[in-house]
Amino acid sequence: MYKRLIIYYLTGTGNALFAARRLVERAGERGIGSEIIPIDRFVMPIKAPEGKEIIIGFLYPTHGFNLPWYMLKFMLAFPRGRNHLFCLNTYGGTKVGKLHLPGLSGLALILPALLFFLKGYRVRGLVSLNMPSNWISLHPALTPSAVSSLAEHCSKKLDRYAAALFSGSRIYRGLISIPFDLAVSPIAIGYFFVGRFWLAKMYMATSSCDGCGICANHCPMNALIMKGGRPFWTFHCESCMRCINLCPRKAIQVSHSFIALSAFLMYGVLLSLGISLAARWNTGVRALMESPPEIIALLRDWVMLSILFLAYRLIQVLGRWRIFNFLFAGLTLTRLPFWRRYIAPGIILKDFKITPKGK
Repeated sequence: MYKRLIIYYLTGTGNALFAARRLVERAGERGIGSEIIPIDRFVMPIKAPEGKEIIIGFLYPTHGFNLPWYMLKFMLAFPRGRNHLFCLNTYGGTKVGKLHLPGLSGLALILPALLFFLKGYRVRGLVSLNMPSNWISLHPALTPSAVSSLAEHCSKKLDRYAAALFSGSRIYRGLISIPFDLAVSPIAIGYFFVGRFWLAKMYMATSSCDGCGICANHCPMNALIMKGGRPFWTFHCESCMRCINLCPRKAIQVSHSFIALSAFLMYGVLLSLGISLAARWNTGVRALMESPPEIIALLRDWVMLSILFLAYRLIQVLGRWRIFNFLFAGLTLTRLPFWRRYIAPGIILKDFKITPKGK
């Protein structure tokens, strides 16, 4: 039915690439030519593939019960068309005993399905894959045996998905959890507008950083810049976890101490104090405080993000002194010896080479 498979993918630690390669293998067995295109640092304009017998796939991780803004931005810029198309999201899988447990997609499939339907595409597949969770900021990577087991489990899933898709069938198994996905959609929206910016300021380099630049050179969103020979994370960061997992010296850490302290000071002390003082001396602030709670919450969060950005820059400067570097980059769970890192099975550093696409 199809003569060509085109896959566009975004990945942090290789899960989406792992899935893409498996689908390409199955396509080759059916005589379908394939191409895998990373959207890392994509440029405009984006040119859609031409031909009627092409099936297009979009593969990407799930962030905060949503798809990454970077992938959504790519999809929004993708030209209209009539091709058959499928979306596959990877989400935080884990293994408990013999059970392979999935995460939740939230809006990660619902939004792309609606978008591509409006663009004229024929959405033939919406599927999810419970690849090993790479959320190193919250937990150490799974054990090698758990990773291997989940990878084998997901490979079998991919074979079934490929058989259905390439035979022309529709497969919407990713929507089986839609009641739960809709239930967590408020979290997905909050993550999209606020949470992802907050998380972008979780990362810092310890004094063991040698300024090699691997993290900045391999960031898919170009969100890392080197300042004074040390990495600095901008608000473009999507918390894809590539940098912390690729660093050869394990010099990149998640600053749990900075996040905890800043959250306590800003939301627990400074915010209430600042609002009370401003409302006392300014009638405009008092009137604003009578706005709907949703408006107040949005304004509050953006004010806090602005303060967070300034505080983060200050800590980056102070981090050149050993005591401050220890307090904010050394006092972290991710520095513990058992806090493992994660790269998807079969993926190596050169697979993350940046090759801008879209021209």
